[in-house]
Amino acid sequence: MKLEELGERGLIARIVRSFQVDPALVPEGAGEDDCAVIDLASVKNGYRYLLVTTDTLQESTHFPRGMTPFQKGWSAVAVNLSDIAAMGGSPFAFLIALGIPAETEASFIDDLVAGIEACASTFQTAVVGGDITRSTELILTGTCLGLTSNPLKRSGARVGDVVCVTGSLGNAALALKLLNDELHVSEQLEAVAKAALFQPQPRIREGFTIAHSGVATSMIDISDGLALSIAEIAKGSSVGVELFEETIPVLSEELRYDEQLKLSPQERTELALYYGGDYELLFTLDRRVLEDAAMMSKLKQEVHMSVIGTIVPSEEGISLRTGEEKERLELRGYQHF
Repeated sequence: MKLEELGERGLIARIVRSFQVDPALVPEGAGEDDCAVIDLASVKNGYRYLLVTTDTLQESTHFPRGMTPFQKGWSAVAVNLSDIAAMGGSPFAFLIALGIPAETEASFIDDLVAGIEACASTFQTAVVGGDITRSTELILTGTCLGLTSNPLKRSGARVGDVVCVTGSLGNAALALKLLNDELHVSEQLEAVAKAALFQPQPRIREGFTIAHSGVATSMIDISDGLALSIAEIAKGSSVGVELFEETIPVLSEELRYDEQLKLSPQERTELALYYGGDYELLFTLDRRVLEDAAMMSKLKQEVHMSVIGTIVPSEEGISLRTGEEKERLELRGYQHF
């Protein structure tokens, strides 16, 4: 059945029944009234600040070939959750506005909505409402609400702080190269790379741990590549940055050591620096943490942290050190315009 046969009311009813919400949190939810009603008493728990973010994904610019409807729905939630993670927040509510071509099959929407619900519920977030409109291509605009008692901004980095990152970078970029037939690996490793691109994992738990560590000074999620992300911290904090090429964790371990992957050291580094889609967290820590073995061990274990640089005075700019050589870092990455 196509959506134009199902009708707007039928489509709304079909979507709404896919979302599971706690009535204690959402007395009135998606499709039940003019607005969703959220009982903040059930989620506040001492938090002081409300976090609000929104992100739009559309078929022509955001979804590589091969993505399933489920993965598209998952991604629409994940990119918003990642912004909440970057502030050290706890997400609790999500809204989704759908722009859908009339000839779309209802089964496509079922799978899309399943992806939205799966990602939201995985991270304890309720889908509370949204909107539907006809459009010439698939457009997904998500809005996420979160709470925090300690919003970790981009503007807190200080000279001497260490620069760190969660996880590994470049898997999503590698997947794009595989999709474009620029590289070839085994089917098993191709699936690993594509999972990073098609179904990103927002670092909610890691962001919360970092923000509440007592030693973090700034944070951002890496949506458009490491180079542009570190530039945002440098700009917001009025500082310079020196990154260490040898400590940047490029590719997850199963890909990093694959003998089929014929990449030079420079090509590997570029995967991390200049491509988007990783959704790891880039953050800075007070340098004194290096003397706190217990805290360093905790962070490395709980957020899979790597130290990749240091904050320097703003007049030194942003640079990449390779061995004994240091050169100005080219500030490029994924941008819409």
